[in-house]
Amino acid sequence: MLLNTIESLKNEINTLQEKYFQILRTNRKLNEKLLELYLLYKISLTLSTSVDLQQVLKAIKEIFQTSFNVDQFSIMLFDEHDEKLFVRSSFGIPKEEVAFANFPEAKYIFFKAIHRAQPIYINDISKQAQYDYHPGKRSQQGAFVSMPLLSANKQPFGVLNLQRSQINSFTKSELKLLERITEQIARVIDRTLLFSYTKALSITDELTKIYNRRYFNQRYEREIIRAKRYGRTLTIMMFDIDYFKHYNDTHGHLMGDEVLAKVAHLLDSNIRQADILARYGGEEFVLILPEIDQEQALQAAEKLRGIIEDYHFPGEEKQPNGKVSISVGLATFPGDAGDSHTLLDLADQALYTAKASGRNAVGYCLDPAKCTFKVYKPKPIPLVETDNYSKPLASLQIAASAG
Repeated sequence: MLLNTIESLKNEINTLQEKYFQILRTNRKLNEKLLELYLLYKISLTLSTSVDLQQVLKAIKEIFQTSFNVDQFSIMLFDEHDEKLFVRSSFGIPKEEVAFANFPEAKYIFFKAIHRAQPIYINDISKQAQYDYHPGKRSQQGAFVSMPLLSANKQPFGVLNLQRSQINSFTKSELKLLERITEQIARVIDRTLLFSYTKALSITDELTKIYNRRYFNQRYEREIIRAKRYGRTLTIMMFDIDYFKHYNDTHGHLMGDEVLAKVAHLLDSNIRQADILARYGGEEFVLILPEIDQEQALQAAEKLRGIIEDYHFPGEEKQPNGKVSISVGLATFPGDAGDSHTLLDLADQALYTAKASGRNAVGYCLDPAKCTFKVYKPKPIPLVETDNYSKPLASLQIAASAG
């Protein structure tokens, strides 16, 4: 009787143990599913609340910081030409190494994930020492996961990398979970990039890749309001390519388009980050220079005019003045005008003055009350004699001339 009772209890204990382990397995699966649903919800919420790439990347970074126990994290995206990878979000990697942007394909393991369009998992990176896993000199130990970010048409546009310092530290269930949430992350980033690209198209001139007139009109009014509010200066410049119709008629519109694009690039490459350059129409460009007075603007305009004059454009020797050049007109707030419409009109009249003087010149408003304009003529830099040669006195500043 006692033996039967003991045997019965033993069977009950075994049954309870089996049920206990079943409950643990079920509970673990439920927790994994809950984590997956939570992460997918968080990622979807990110898309519904922000279309700004930096905000999206920040939210994804926070998800991995709080929900995954990883030592290193990075999201890398290709540039607009799909030529170079850049680290756009990360933690666990020193800042000076994040800025490193030269990733030879043969050297870095994550390019395998990109080219294969499939995840790469290395359970012990010390056994794959021929590859690098992050920029700079990193500790070659632990486990590494690289998940390609695929667009809607299954083309890789970046990669998500995770690393733990312990080998074999990513479980099969974690890897499956990472695959599922990476798909969702890729959708979010892809849509955000598409939105940014579409937005850029709406404000960018297709040929010259600078802002278009629509964006200029919006930004110009905001900058004038800001200048009024804080009592600051602002200069508006208008540029016109001299004898551009003659260039088009001589060389054709394709070469003319190349000149337009190159002039835009030269201007855009030689202005401040705070300045706003736009194509105004045809061969005309317009530039907003916040917190720049007339004297500073005249020197800046002369510099830009000289850059275009010094650049060699194909076929420019057939131009009436033997060069591709620009004429510039400028007006300054509040000295020349106190409203946006009048200021722009004065800059246009100053441009006409420059063109009427023979082109390849800078015009400016001499007296807005009398509506008189002048062509800027920089004062020559005095020469100082030294031994057997002369050189400019570099300490002197070019000043605006009223004559």
